[in-house]
Amino acid sequence: MPAEPAAFYGQLREHGPVVPVHLDGTVPAWLVIGYDVCNQVLRDGLRFSRDLGLWGVTERGELPPDWPLAPHVTRMDNMLYASGQEHVRLRGAFKAGLRKVGAHWRNTQIRIVADQLIDSFVDAGRADIVGQYAVPLPVAVLTRLFGFPLEEAEVLQRAVLTLLDGGEGALAAHEELSQTISMHVHRRRREPRTDMVTGLLEAGLTEEETIKTLWLSINAGIGATTAWTANACVLLARAEDVRIDLRGSLRDIPSIMERVLWDHTPVQQVIGRIATADVNLHGTIVRRGDLLILSLAGANLDPRFGGPDARTSNTNGNGSHLAWGNGAHECPAPDLAKAIVEIGVGRAWTRLDDLELTDPSQRIRWRDSIIVRMPEELNVSWDPARARARARTLAPIGE
Repeated sequence: MPAEPAAFYGQLREHGPVVPVHLDGTVPAWLVIGYDVCNQVLRDGLRFSRDLGLWGVTERGELPPDWPLAPHVTRMDNMLYASGQEHVRLRGAFKAGLRKVGAHWRNTQIRIVADQLIDSFVDAGRADIVGQYAVPLPVAVLTRLFGFPLEEAEVLQRAVLTLLDGGEGALAAHEELSQTISMHVHRRRREPRTDMVTGLLEAGLTEEETIKTLWLSINAGIGATTAWTANACVLLARAEDVRIDLRGSLRDIPSIMERVLWDHTPVQQVIGRIATADVNLHGTIVRRGDLLILSLAGANLDPRFGGPDARTSNTNGNGSHLAWGNGAHECPAPDLAKAIVEIGVGRAWTRLDDLELTDPSQRIRWRDSIIVRMPEELNVSWDPARARARARTLAPIGE
């Protein structure tokens, strides 16, 4: 992804709010970058279906073999690809599974994991806050919530990030992830526990539906919360004014999180929607069976919210961003994502309140994924003696 998204989408806007693109060089699609158009497509489930089985490219057998993005466009028995009453049933079962894990236990697990990760590097006085914290935090938390054995966390982390990058190794990662999930669902069918997977099975999903729902939950959960946490850490480390405002209680962690959702949307593009009929979409003729990629990042950076000088004031406290999507398929678990990021970023800031970039001139390298926006690494430093003193005062939870 580009280092400056606003400039990148600004150039694309010269073609209008709906831009013709090719995925991975050969597969045609439309990239929707206008806020109003994106909202329209998200909310109109009749003309723009989530059922990717209607995609003309696959119907005509034109999808290249071994296409790395294939796992993201292959229809599965989960709520992402369903509509109508089937979507209501699958989404309801997912929410029932979430309720199997109480909010208090969930939040405690997030704090425990956050403190354990910080404890592992705090005395060094420096760390890659992305690789050593933002990436493993959501993985470890969701591993516990879904009831996976802890030794499988590394498999989940590696497979999901490779799959989201969509390049070489993506298909192998998809197979590895699917096998790991399948084994775990069979395990929970035999040995129920107080975890989310047991909750999905108890809600009436078949094993296959549970496997596909878990595949979606892990990819979306790890991908979105990892990117959100990492991008919030980038803002903390790079923006001195943000750190000053936090120390002076002029801002809080939720406001930092909201800023990230607007300016560095964690889930950049959603693949996608299929036009169910020919339609004139804000001046662009989209044919039946065409694929639309919804650029949540492009929509959130739409100039309708003002230029660089006015944008921040127009969006502060404004929850109308599209980071959660919209319509029937909007994110079904915002509270879980918010809890992981708020507690995780908050814990890092509480214990390392003097963190800053190790090298102020370091350039951030962003992952190649078109789906999530996330830095490869971010090297930060702090005073370990100060951190140890704060740890004693704040009494981290630990194990």
